[in-house]
Amino acid sequence: MTEYVARVPDANGFIDYPPAEHAVWNTLMTRQLKVLEGRACQEYLDGIEQLGLPHERIPQLGEVNKVLAATTGWQVARVPALIPFQTFFELLANKQFPVATFIRSEQELDYLQEPDIFHEVFGHCPLLTNPWFAEFTHTYGKLGLSATKEQRVYLARLYWMTIEFGLVDTPQGRRIYGGGILSSPRETVYSLSSAPEHQLFDALDAMRTPYRIDILQPLYFVLPSLKRLFDLAHEDLMALVQLGMQLGLHAPKFPAKIKAA
Repeated sequence: MTEYVARVPDANGFIDYPPAEHAVWNTLMTRQLKVLEGRACQEYLDGIEQLGLPHERIPQLGEVNKVLAATTGWQVARVPALIPFQTFFELLANKQFPVATFIRSEQELDYLQEPDIFHEVFGHCPLLTNPWFAEFTHTYGKLGLSATKEQRVYLARLYWMTIEFGLVDTPQGRRIYGGGILSSPRETVYSLSSAPEHQLFDALDAMRTPYRIDILQPLYFVLPSLKRLFDLAHEDLMALVQLGMQLGLHAPKFPAKIKAA
């Protein structure tokens, strides 16, 4: 459940955001670009440059679509705040990335549990201009569309450990490519520190690793290069899902969530 309501475009596809929401976008983008210096992977920075996201206002989806269509053939699709797994996989399988057309309130600048337009457009869309990242995301959507409910849970962990919270080794050092990190100032700094555990990426291990969405991640998987995502898209991921289901989950690296009495 969410208290946020996605804004609806007019007949011309234009979404009219109030000035206060443009100000939130400006605050988020200005501070996050500074934090990402020396921390984001080059492919992400290249995507930011290609998208040419405005600083002073929330971008219109049509602006983002022009660039994505010209680079990898992707589009963004307007959705409500939260969508079911089925809709999510259908969109990705059709090269459409879901974007909720609302932005967090000023009171929730630092952390928002549900994905807003800043997380989706600033965090994920720059890398959708990259063919390796785009190929993996497309393949992931097609696999999820034909997967069972049980299989989707294992695929969800793979997505979480890569697209949302993945790190990558580069000639310049360890960098961030996961959108969940790239849109969070606190997690950006924390993820590359010595506090969490860093583990060489292994798809089967990623599928078997439990996670919580409401804490800083205790473990990050590190790709040897971003091209590993492209290679992964051409491997038999569903065979790994089946193996993961047989082996079961690894022990959690976080405390159990305390339930209210």
